[in-house]
Amino acid sequence: MVVQFYVITFLLSVFLSGLYLLNWHRHFEPNILLVFMLVPIVDLGYVMLARARSLDAAVFGNQITYIGGCYLLPFIVLSTFRLCNIEFDYRVNVIFVLFNTLIYLSSLTVGICPIFYKSVDVRMVDGTAELLKEYGPLHTVFYAMMIIYFLLSLGVSIYSFFNKLDTSNKIVIRLLLTEVITIIAFFGGRMITKKLEFVPLAYVVDQLIYLSIASKMCLYDINDTGMESLIQSGDTGLISFDFKYRYLCSNKTAKRIFPELYNVKVDTTIAGHKDLEETILTWIKEFEKNPANNKFLYKDGERNYFVEVNILYNGKRKSGYQLFVKDNTREQEYIAMLNKYNANLQTKLDEMYTQLGNKDQ
Repeated sequence: MVVQFYVITFLLSVFLSGLYLLNWHRHFEPNILLVFMLVPIVDLGYVMLARARSLDAAVFGNQITYIGGCYLLPFIVLSTFRLCNIEFDYRVNVIFVLFNTLIYLSSLTVGICPIFYKSVDVRMVDGTAELLKEYGPLHTVFYAMMIIYFLLSLGVSIYSFFNKLDTSNKIVIRLLLTEVITIIAFFGGRMITKKLEFVPLAYVVDQLIYLSIASKMCLYDINDTGMESLIQSGDTGLISFDFKYRYLCSNKTAKRIFPELYNVKVDTTIAGHKDLEETILTWIKEFEKNPANNKFLYKDGERNYFVEVNILYNGKRKSGYQLFVKDNTREQEYIAMLNKYNANLQTKLDEMYTQLGNKDQ
């Protein structure tokens, strides 16, 4: 029964990883990709451990399972930082990986050196291998590391939930859920039974949650919601909303044109923000009445802008509204100049016709 449980979780992890890779996009958070690559390997380690028939085979399977604690958790923490839009120096990644690699290398000394396990043996319980081990000093460091990572990601999630306007609380709650499920499975599962590890199942649940995050990710990533060439040009604003007028994302150009966007929390409606109600919300509602009426002119001081409202797509599914805002001050000035020139020309022509008419009389 135990072996079958591990085999099922392993197969599920492979399926979910394949599903993620099929839907992978280059703008997806890279640490999440690493999580999906490692989970099947870790879950395979639990299968190998349960099916082991010798101490060496059991130790080898056990060493593979430690990839989860040593690498999956830090990748989850790093993805939490990035998805919460909290910037950090790239060297933090290097430090995380180096430190966890040292811890993982210490786990490879099991049966050779007593720094991670003081002693280890294997016994068979109902046809399933079970390790009998006495933890060494570095295993205590491993436990402390896991707790610190959990508290760190927990702190980032809670801070982002209450303080960061540019972070979706829907994403934060999902991230918080993965952290809690993983740590409860690791420590709480062993309090329930020592015959079965719930960690492989927790990793599969984490994959499901990350898939739901990935499906929403492009809605909150400005690089995914519009044409990247326009975004990079720097003179085109891009703003996205869902069908309930809840703000999703915008680029810096859009925030410069509509500064009130800085005060709008992601996933909250723009209703109540007077400046946005009188402009953006009005345009969207006009577009709802008549989709052909999707082009508007907006004047802000001496600047003129051309606004186009379109449907926002998440893949092939309609997900909201998308606004392109283009500075067309020069075009408007040119049109005004042409109109003035034409008006002056018409006045002169009228004067000429009047003079010619007078001469004929």
